[in-house]
Amino acid sequence: MSCHGTIIDQLRAAGVRLTPQRALVLDVVYHTDGHLTADQVYERVHAQSPQVDLSTVYRNLVFLRQQGLIGELRLEGQPVRFEAVRAGREHHHALCTHCGAMLELAQADLSSLQATLLDRYGFHLEPVHLTLSGLCQACAAAA
Repeated sequence: MSCHGTIIDQLRAAGVRLTPQRALVLDVVYHTDGHLTADQVYERVHAQSPQVDLSTVYRNLVFLRQQGLIGELRLEGQPVRFEAVRAGREHHHALCTHCGAMLELAQADLSSLQATLLDRYGFHLEPVHLTLSGLCQACAAAA
C-alpha cells in the first residue's frame, strides 16, 4: 500500500477510521490502471481476504468516492466503474459506442473546447468529468 500511503495518512489525520476492509478496497483500486466494476473489485478483495462480502465492498466504494479518493464512471447500460483519483492525472473519457473501447483524455485535451465555449458563448466550462461517445478508429474504419 506504499503507493498511496499519503492518502491513508490524510484519512487518519481527518479522523477517518481505516478498517482493514477499507484499506483492501483502496489498495485494489489504486493498484489497477483502468476502471473496475464493483464486482471486479470484490473478486480481487475476496481473493486476498475471503471473509469480506460484496456489501462491504459496495459500502466502502461509496465511502471512498464520497471522500474524493476514487472516481466513478457511469455509462448508460453499463455497470458503474471505479478508478483511483490521482492529483495531476485528471482525465475524461471517449467511449466507442460500438465495441465499448475507452480512451482516456487529458484535461488539456479540452482546452480548445473550453476556450471556444468561453469566446463564443461566455460559458465557463468546469468539467468534473466528461464522457464523449462516438466510434473508435477501428470501428469507424469498419463502418
